[in-house]
Amino acid sequence: MRNFTLTCLFALSTLVSAEVAYSPQMLPLILQDIYQELQEEGVSVDFEDVETSLLQLADNPINLNAATEEDLRQLLFLSDEQIDAILLFVYKSPLSNLYQLRLVPGLTDYEIRNMLPFVVADSIEEKKPFYWKEMWHYAKHETALRFDARKIENNQSDPFYASLRYKFNYKQKVDFGVVLERDPHEPLYVKLKTYGADFYGGWLQINDLWHFKRIVAGDYRVSFGQGLVINTNLAYGGKAAYLYRRGLREQGMRRKASSAEYDFLRGAGATLNFSIADISVFYSARKLDGRLKEGAFPSIQKTGYHRTDTELEAKRSVWHQVLGANLTLNLKKLRLGFTATETFLSDTLHPRSLYYNQNYFRGIRQAALGINYDWQIWRLHLFGEIATAQNTRWGIANLTGIRLSPVNGMTLTAIYRYYSPTFDNLQAAGFAETSKINDENGAYLGIETSLLTKWKFAAYGDYFYFSAPKYGIKTRSQGFEVYTTADYFPSQDVSMQWKFRMKRKGNADKYTLRYIVNYTRGSWVLKSGVEGNVVTRQDSAPTLGGVVYQQVEYHWQKVPISLQTRLEAFYAKHYDNCLYAYENDVLYAFSIPQLYGAGGRWYVNFRYKINAHVSLYLKAAQTIFSDETIENRSLGGRTQTEIHSFIRFQW
Repeated sequence: MRNFTLTCLFALSTLVSAEVAYSPQMLPLILQDIYQELQEEGVSVDFEDVETSLLQLADNPINLNAATEEDLRQLLFLSDEQIDAILLFVYKSPLSNLYQLRLVPGLTDYEIRNMLPFVVADSIEEKKPFYWKEMWHYAKHETALRFDARKIENNQSDPFYASLRYKFNYKQKVDFGVVLERDPHEPLYVKLKTYGADFYGGWLQINDLWHFKRIVAGDYRVSFGQGLVINTNLAYGGKAAYLYRRGLREQGMRRKASSAEYDFLRGAGATLNFSIADISVFYSARKLDGRLKEGAFPSIQKTGYHRTDTELEAKRSVWHQVLGANLTLNLKKLRLGFTATETFLSDTLHPRSLYYNQNYFRGIRQAALGINYDWQIWRLHLFGEIATAQNTRWGIANLTGIRLSPVNGMTLTAIYRYYSPTFDNLQAAGFAETSKINDENGAYLGIETSLLTKWKFAAYGDYFYFSAPKYGIKTRSQGFEVYTTADYFPSQDVSMQWKFRMKRKGNADKYTLRYIVNYTRGSWVLKSGVEGNVVTRQDSAPTLGGVVYQQVEYHWQKVPISLQTRLEAFYAKHYDNCLYAYENDVLYAFSIPQLYGAGGRWYVNFRYKINAHVSLYLKAAQTIFSDETIENRSLGGRTQTEIHSFIRFQW
């Protein structure tokens, strides 16, 4: 009977295979969907680092028949429940082809399409010993040069950006690289500050070597639990990520392979695996930007720009050291973690006394401790973290979440958070209304369902309360946010999405509505979008903002060339109505321009894979402003033009 069932399932998977087709030209579209979702969640994202990881994964896809939970967590678009469903399905019956993924409960055609570049269904091979000689023979190398001219009309003296990188990767076992970057207007030489490039970085990561689960050196990122003790990962999930059951996905340490100049550690760390326990230790020592005066500085500057005398004076002036450890117990249904960090500054952090920062950390040394947990039983999932950090008084932070899947295709989520006024951990980042994990009390309820064929619905409501003033709000305050989205997939070629968001914060209400439709047919890809927002205040009339765009992309079949163009018109007379539209760019680069004022914008992307070793990417973009916008904002010209170029060598 069991053999008959498997035969039927295999036949069914063959019949539906045509509906989940994949071609190499779809990889940029899949990456675009992932990045746009991350950007829309309103969190900081290091897109360059995310793309590096995903492209390496496409070169070294995961064998689903031998995959672990940690392997599948690299696929940012999969939920924890979907990962569990895949592992259970494969455990019962290994996959003979990828089209059998259609039989995994909770996976839609859209998500299977997104998986196809990054997974394979091969037989399970025995683990081979690690040979250094073999590594040098089979490794993949990449050298890439990027050169931009930005806002040419406004920065005619020096509008040039440049970066150079080298990457070495051996089957996701050894990952090494170096990167350097220089922004427009940054001098090529400043004594004791700048030598050629403005930023130099490098990394080394070794996976699965003896008892070492991972070894990192150079630039790296760390996150444990819900990020209340430490989280320097710039791809953590926002509120919508928890709605889609992804939350804070990256756990532990991993290399930083981008030119981002903030929110990372520089030093070394390692994770040892002993049966049910992972033990991690790490140390970092690097200089941060801060304007020193009499042995103190008011804030850590994170822009990464060093153009003016003031910015150069602050450049790398404060030593920042972090020492930390984590113990994670991986039991059958329970994951329990204990994290401790100690942060040292060479000079005193002393923010200027303002109405909203009375409880911010002040000093040169800070300790933080936390316990995180993740427990799953039947269809119930309990997760959270409790942490404390040293301040004028030891502050407390607590995040507790519960997730219930009463039936396949439906998930209910509830999260409660309490961050005391005196909790201000320098290394913390995670689920919150504001960018700081400080003085916030809130409750979150969400639902996500795909019970209707070809439809997916999701919604959440979030209430938050601040007991002390916040930036722009001079009294204690409260607010709430409502978010809904509906996705419709009438066929493999067409997808539609509606999004609505309403947020009340301070004395302002903001309503945002968006509609996007994607159509793919052969070599053509069409994307149309419209978004509008309304902001209302108690003391002024409502203000409006909106953008409409049309994007067209074509991939030639006989030659490895693709061309993409977009035309858009926008109106956002008031700053509260600003719009942020994600744009495709050259490889390892991302554009999210601020659309403020009234006008139009266009861009053209050109990609040409010259041969198996050399690829060329070009982008030209221009924003054109109305006369009224030019007068009100003193832009100095009607247009702002950018040209980006990128060339990659692989061998």
